[in-house]
Amino acid sequence: MNTIVLLLALTVAVSMLVSYARHDRFAGPSSTTHPIDDLGPVEERLHLVPRG
Repeated sequence: MNTIVLLLALTVAVSMLVSYARHDRFAGPSSTTHPIDDLGPVEERLHLVPRG
């Protein structure tokens, strides 16, 4: 019985660790970029200037 509970807890722990590692919470600010050029933030005018 103890072995089954231990294996279940280990499976849950590994699952949580994998889901955490796949998320970018630990990567910090370098994982997100906000493109800026001479006219300012690109994201704000994507609907005005088609990017190809």
